[in-house]
Amino acid sequence: MHKHRFGLMRIVAFLMATCALAADAGPMSDSERAFLMDQLEQSKKAFLNSIAGLSQAQWTFKPDPAAWSVAECAEHIVLAEDFLFDTEQNALKTAPVARLADGTLEHDRKMAAGLLDRSQKYSAPPNLEPSDKYATPAEAARLFTEKRDRHIAYVKTTQDDLRVHTGSVPGVGPLDSYQLIVFTAAHSARHTEQIQEVESNRNYPK
Repeated sequence: MHKHRFGLMRIVAFLMATCALAADAGPMSDSERAFLMDQLEQSKKAFLNSIAGLSQAQWTFKPDPAAWSVAECAEHIVLAEDFLFDTEQNALKTAPVARLADGTLEHDRKMAAGLLDRSQKYSAPPNLEPSDKYATPAEAARLFTEKRDRHIAYVKTTQDDLRVHTGSVPGVGPLDSYQLIVFTAAHSARHTEQIQEVESNRNYPK
């Protein structure tokens, strides 16, 4: 009798946990999807505008030997686009978990804004270090557009349960798959600000 009761209790607990996960699961809300689309589109536009029409001297100018040029910033942005997309998709292959406590649109807005604060610097992982891969702004713009448009197309149509799968990026704690996409847009926006800092340098070629 006791064994039967214990077994029944375990079944009830499992069903309750499953129901809790089901309540958290599901496709994005309209407001969540709209926010992601806006973040991806606006950061795409800002980056492409920042490198449009640059001369070769402007493309390769470095404010100092330790600083990145516009070309290096752009290459890092392009490399990160694939890396972060793969991180998002791999996260979706993990077992579902309960929705993160900070898995809210309010927190996501704050996270996106916080990532633009360049007073705190981070080192790029070795696989995202620039290596003079793109000779011209046009080449970087073309490749970035291809990669970002894939991201946008995915967000526009996906019904994946982004909030119940988690992954991480170097230097950042657990993020759900939705937040990883927020991070992608904010990452390119952050380094677009870095490009603008280079372009505002008093020695920047005219």
